[in-house]
Amino acid sequence: MQTTPFDIDLKAFGAEIDQLRKELRNNIGAKDLAHFKNIERVVWLLALIGLLTAGFGLNLLSIITLAAASFARWAIVSHHISHKAYEKIPGAPRRYDSKFYARGWRRVVHWMDWMTPNAWHYEHDILHHYSLGEQADPDVPQNKVDWIRDSSMPMFLRYLFVLGAAMLWKPFYYAINTLNALLNKQEKTNIDLGSWELWSPMNKRFWVVMWQCWLPYISFRFVFLPSLFLLHSPEAALSALLNLLVAELVINVWTYVVITPNHAGSDLYVFDKHPADRASFYLHQIVGSADYNCGGEVRDFMQGYLNYQIEHHLFPDLTLLQYRVAHSRVREICAKHGVPVVEESIAKRLVKLVNILTCKEHQPLWPGVVQSSEQTA
Repeated sequence: MQTTPFDIDLKAFGAEIDQLRKELRNNIGAKDLAHFKNIERVVWLLALIGLLTAGFGLNLLSIITLAAASFARWAIVSHHISHKAYEKIPGAPRRYDSKFYARGWRRVVHWMDWMTPNAWHYEHDILHHYSLGEQADPDVPQNKVDWIRDSSMPMFLRYLFVLGAAMLWKPFYYAINTLNALLNKQEKTNIDLGSWELWSPMNKRFWVVMWQCWLPYISFRFVFLPSLFLLHSPEAALSALLNLLVAELVINVWTYVVITPNHAGSDLYVFDKHPADRASFYLHQIVGSADYNCGGEVRDFMQGYLNYQIEHHLFPDLTLLQYRVAHSRVREICAKHGVPVVEESIAKRLVKLVNILTCKEHQPLWPGVVQSSEQTA
């Protein structure tokens, strides 16, 4: 019999999570749709304010609003549309359909980002969510720093690496990693993120990444948008470009600080076995994820609703409002069955992420498939 960190009646635990899933889905309705539409309106308002103020010299208002709009457009709006959270609600606009949103030319209007929508869907919604913490999960932070662990790099350089990664991670990691994962699937290849085939201009895949990820975003964000200000003056266009460039650094750091600590820390598990059943899947999502402090529209918005990471991984197609209902209910079920739940401030989780990335700490390996008390009696 395989050992586990704690005893649990897995069958009963899974049944209660299943029942909660049904209740949450039945509770989804017009209020969830109205809430999401309001979020979307706020995102457009922030983008508008950011652009309207971008031509008046380098200024904090433009930088912060542009960054907030881009952050929320990805982490909240596009993320949950991709997970099909709103498309089945009666009256939902067609743009909330995951098969319609940001596809083709609509990418420019709905979600012009470094990542392509179809690559993001495959890498995140499928590989990450359904292989959490496993080797097949492309987003396990400690799996990306083996080269640091095996090196003699001094600690101050390791910290500088983390800082550099935070400032550049969307174009140089996430855009490439998501598209590379999709291309590996389509072409039945296994090209690693560090492979020369991916980074050399002599190879086809480099140019696929260039044409699908980098050039569309650079052309739109840093050429087309600033050029609109030429209607006023060259100085206004230069000012807009500077604000957009600085905002891009803020966007990168903001998303890095919010997204990457969700599954990193010496108190979260990684796995060498895929869950054998739905109840085991639920357990993996809980012990492999961390919540941040939750509650309140402003705090939840600023954290992209990723502060409800455990709830999101249990129920990927859940709406934003239902996260708040699930939050307390999941804790009640976990307390009843003795399942630990990790919830801390984002600052504390960031420290734990840095400790993982600098190889000061590591994430423990889950002992194996949990057996219920009924099975082991």
